[in-house]
Amino acid sequence: MQGILTALKESNLFRSIDVIELIDEDTIKLLKLRARVVDGTFLYVTELHTPSYQKYSYHWQKEGGEVISRWDNKPHWKHIKTFPHHKHEGDKILPSHRATVIDVIQEIKSRVG
Repeated sequence: MQGILTALKESNLFRSIDVIELIDEDTIKLLKLRARVVDGTFLYVTELHTPSYQKYSYHWQKEGGEVISRWDNKPHWKHIKTFPHHKHEGDKILPSHRATVIDVIQEIKSRVG
């Protein structure tokens, strides 16, 4: 979980990073945060890891709440060939590999300029 925080801080893409929840124990690791991007948009990160389960969501949105992109593994798009991993791009659902914070940072950088 510290690797996610480090990657966000080192990217120089974020004005602020607010940790909402952090649990770092042997059997459960949870990170929830909100980061303000230099262009005024927000990135919400959720990573949950247990010995038998992993859940992630990287949710990038405009200040007013409009989704720009979201990468997650919620198992509700069974027709996507990369199920359960997928990407929301506006109102489209696209196949996606298991996204990492580095992938998300790179995409935001390429689109913010």
